[in-house]
Amino acid sequence: MQTIDKRISAGLLAFWALYFSIVLLSNSADALKSLSILPTGWPFASGNYELIVKVLSIYSSPVWVAVGLFVGVILWEALGAFLFWKAFLEMIRQTPSHKVAIHRAFGITLGLWAAFLLSDEIFLAYLVGDITTTHFNLLIAELASFILIRL
Repeated sequence: MQTIDKRISAGLLAFWALYFSIVLLSNSADALKSLSILPTGWPFASGNYELIVKVLSIYSSPVWVAVGLFVGVILWEALGAFLFWKAFLEMIRQTPSHKVAIHRAFGITLGLWAAFLLSDEIFLAYLVGDITTTHFNLLIAELASFILIRL
């Protein structure tokens, strides 16, 4: 039974590592498109930069604010992906610090969802579409994963 639990925990860590890695790549491609480094027809790009610009428009924010926030999100996602891969590897190897690595990964990325939800309220992002629902669902999914691993 313990082996199955470890496999499930490792699988959840691998899932979140992959998720944040894919989101990081998609947002990075979107940033490269907005800088005209990638062609406008490049299919693998999140579209999140334009979404940020649209959400920030409620306060007539300058473009540099959107750029700064988007770069910050990309860096936060990079850190989250790195920490989840590290936690996954430490869990597989059963290093003495694997629990710390797991807490660190979840702590950083749960903070990202919390920051998104607070930003959604500040910028009334829920008026744009289902952004807040997506952020809330991801927060709950990640919390459920964390709780399951902790059991």
